[in-house]
Amino acid sequence: MRRTVAAVCIALGVFSLVLAPLMRFWMASAVMKTPMDYYSEKVVRGENVTYFSAEELELIEGATVEGYTTLRADVAASDSDTVVWDQFTWIEDIDRDFAITSSSRRAGHDRVTGEAVDCCDASVNEEPVAQTGQAFKFPFLTEKKDYEFFDATAKETEPIEFAGEEEVEGVTTYKFVQEIEPTKVGEREMPRSLLGMDGDGDVVTDEMYSVTRTYWIEPTSGAPITVTEEQHRGAFVDGEERLVLFDGDMRMTDETVQANIDNAEQGMTMIPLLRTVLPLVLLAAGAVLVGVGAVLWLVGGGRGGAAAARHG
Repeated sequence: MRRTVAAVCIALGVFSLVLAPLMRFWMASAVMKTPMDYYSEKVVRGENVTYFSAEELELIEGATVEGYTTLRADVAASDSDTVVWDQFTWIEDIDRDFAITSSSRRAGHDRVTGEAVDCCDASVNEEPVAQTGQAFKFPFLTEKKDYEFFDATAKETEPIEFAGEEEVEGVTTYKFVQEIEPTKVGEREMPRSLLGMDGDGDVVTDEMYSVTRTYWIEPTSGAPITVTEEQHRGAFVDGEERLVLFDGDMRMTDETVQANIDNAEQGMTMIPLLRTVLPLVLLAAGAVLVGVGAVLWLVGGGRGGAAAARHG
């Protein structure tokens, strides 16, 4: 009987010791992948925003605007390694019920690292654009280091720098900041009178864009918890700004931040559980079970031998 118990203990112990690394390196890895059916809606809000109304041909100041972004995974175009997201964003003056601008983007990115993958008809505003660096999110198990991050407006990949740890609504996050210096993103033909220039007729202006973008990332899942963008666009002639096209500080709404936390919560709990807690418990339990089994086996063997000697 004692040897039977010993054999069971040893078998369970070996099973636990084998399961521990499988759980850490296989089961956890299976969880650390962006879902192929991902869908989300995010809202950012800006107060006291200045923008140029192309419809009214005037500068609007002190506006309250909201930006709405929809992210949807293209399941048919995705596979076990790469997920393809389609993004659509529009910005609206909520007091005037007036759409200021809209944009679209499509990109594939690695389901683990979040890095853009050159595939799947990647585009910005329906024009083919090769994208590199972090596409929409950061890697699972984000590190305290600088990353490369793609800016869809400038259509450039620039560093986004690690700027420390901060707590957002009770969640520990890594803060990253990216600065895009004034960059030409297009041209606009505008009346000279609108630009405060002498003479009649129109003039071609350079549309210049700059932004300071800050991401607060939950490091286990690599998911953004909140984002702010201090963005400026202007119409320039001969290097001089003649008209503000957009100037504002856009921040995710409280409802969006809470939704981001809810979405990241599964990864925040499951990944440490599968990578650390359960493997350590299994290793400890396995070692104890093997040890107990070995002692029972030896004791049982010793007593069996002694009994046999007495009967002999």
